[in-house]
Amino acid sequence: MNKNANENRRSVDQFEILRELGRGGTSIVYLVADRADRKNYAMKILRRDDSSKPEDLQEAAEQLRAEAAVLELLGRNSQKQAGSGAGKNSFEERIHGKGIPTFIECVSDESGDFAGFVMEYVEGRSLQQILEEGKQFSIREAAEAGVQLCAILGRLHRMNPPMIYRDLKPANILVRSDGALVVVDFGAVRKYREGAGKDTSRLGTEGYAAPEQYGGWEQSDERTDIYGIGAVLHHMITGRPPLETGLRPLEEFGGATAGGRAPRSFSYMAKTLLRCCSVAPSMRYSSCTELEKALYNVIRMCERADGTSAGVVHADTMWRKFTLLIASAVIFLVCSGMLAASSAEAGEREYRMLIRNAQEEQGLSEKTEAYRRAVRARPVDSEAHLDFLRELMGDYAITREEKEALESVFYTANSVGRIRERRPGEYARFEMEVGWCYFACWEGGMEAARAAFENAGRAAGLWGEGRKVAEAMGVVLSETWTRERIEGWRGLERVAIKDALGSGEGIFAAAVCRAAVTEVALFPDRFEEVEADPDAMKEVTEAAVEFMDELEKGRVQVPERIREELRMAIDSL
Repeated sequence: MNKNANENRRSVDQFEILRELGRGGTSIVYLVADRADRKNYAMKILRRDDSSKPEDLQEAAEQLRAEAAVLELLGRNSQKQAGSGAGKNSFEERIHGKGIPTFIECVSDESGDFAGFVMEYVEGRSLQQILEEGKQFSIREAAEAGVQLCAILGRLHRMNPPMIYRDLKPANILVRSDGALVVVDFGAVRKYREGAGKDTSRLGTEGYAAPEQYGGWEQSDERTDIYGIGAVLHHMITGRPPLETGLRPLEEFGGATAGGRAPRSFSYMAKTLLRCCSVAPSMRYSSCTELEKALYNVIRMCERADGTSAGVVHADTMWRKFTLLIASAVIFLVCSGMLAASSAEAGEREYRMLIRNAQEEQGLSEKTEAYRRAVRARPVDSEAHLDFLRELMGDYAITREEKEALESVFYTANSVGRIRERRPGEYARFEMEVGWCYFACWEGGMEAARAAFENAGRAAGLWGEGRKVAEAMGVVLSETWTRERIEGWRGLERVAIKDALGSGEGIFAAAVCRAAVTEVALFPDRFEEVEADPDAMKEVTEAAVEFMDELEKGRVQVPERIREELRMAIDSL
């Protein structure tokens, strides 16, 4: 019965209206029965009244057409993946469920003009109704719901161009009798436009909408929907809407045991929601796959506490889930030997004075211009580039503005290209440090990180362990799963742990161990499919556990946040 929106449409009169399901400012949704086969569907049509202006009706019709097009495209993608859920347990069936109503066809009015569209009728109650009845969800229930929402919205985000939902709230989430979630009402969906400065219209529901949807200072992207997921989960756990709670930390609403200490799952969920609902988009998870991983960690912690299993969670392009949580001070890996010799273009004393002047500047724009002056004075020397890089990495987060400032310094006077041509060894090590910066500090920078590591690996001046590390990073950051992937993690662990035990600085080792053990623990099936060495997989997890023991003994220094991330990864085994 599925029909393309561009084919001849059937009339609204060919469906019998049974009852109203809901209405908005420009549309009404009815439960209808097809007069031909008596099957039930949901029909969303334009809302007309005597006061409707032609231009308003035209705009509303275009919005309905756009919504129908999104649902139709998502439906075609779902058909390609049909049958992939055989043999899953109940939780995984919900995770892998499409979670979006199936598009059926567009319909016309009595004059033959577009009137709306017909879609699958979803039997269930809205999450809003359930919450209004006083339901307060457990940490595990909320985490499982969050994983489903990540899977649903992730499908929108993976479209080309990406589609941003922009109006996630309990009223737009239906809960089936088996607990599966279905997101409805795609009227606010917007295409992400590369390079656009801000949204042209402000849509969303107060409390659940991200700040950038109101301010008009930045366009909405995947992180906008991340905020919505966090707000919905916060409401589910606290039982109170965001406008009442202000999305304050969960600890303020209880959660401690009789001993005064909150369960690890509660604390981890609290941190997860704080990150989801950060005012600055750069501080949120950069994708649904990353957030899905964090929520699955919560589920695993709950499993350990109650002795049950939720099954394996769906995770497309899963490698992105781990790398963005790795701490950033790994620049210490290859920073020795980065100072360049004297250049004919500027004396060493003048060059260092320019760098010192840049360090003393306070504002980002002033500091950027000061470093640009240093680069112009000596463009084939990377010290100014790296000094600026380290300053921006001081808080372990690179914002969009800082990333743009950083690259404006890199490309001053074609400096990076000249370093590559004249000093390939220095260029290789420079790319390594840039790769670590993007890898750990810039959310959404994984593609750039992989490119930097690959550049370093190909550079003529990088040999020995440095080259092996760069090549291994290219493998483990790849979207492709091969048996060499597990060997890459094992090799990185060996190098990093040896360096940490020798120097006492273990951030890089903890970061690598955390990523490696999480990947092996959560996705053994992926490694089995490529026939990776089981002994190597075992070594990866054992090395992480042994390194954790060294941290507990105090032999190696690691920031508490990174130590906790590694500990939670090991707990997921």
